[in-house]
Amino acid sequence: MGVLDIVSFLILAILIVGALSLILIIAAIPGVLAKKRRSPWAEAINVAGWIGVLLPPIWMLALIAAFVRPPVGEGAQIAISQDETTELAMTIANISERLAILQNNIHALNSGVAGPGGGVHP
Repeated sequence: MGVLDIVSFLILAILIVGALSLILIIAAIPGVLAKKRRSPWAEAINVAGWIGVLLPPIWMLALIAAFVRPPVGEGAQIAISQDETTELAMTIANISERLAILQNNIHALNSGVAGPGGGVHP
């Protein structure tokens, strides 16, 4: 066996491992999405995603189901914790402050007055 044969086998092995890794990542996508979106059907979607490796139409249905939220029932509402609510409130307050500063800077630029950055305006 020559060097060229060994290099060819290494390239082939890398391609096979890469293809298998890609298949495993693609199979896991619906389940991961369903869990992140807190779907009430997350486990079923996860199983369907893995079965979808063999039957692609099932994988497509699992991907669609990962984005569907039931209109009524326990899955209809997205439950967030008190910590997440507090974090969201702080983030919204921070964004509101930044927006107010930007609006003041725009008004200052329009009137020709230097803003907090101290820039020179014509």
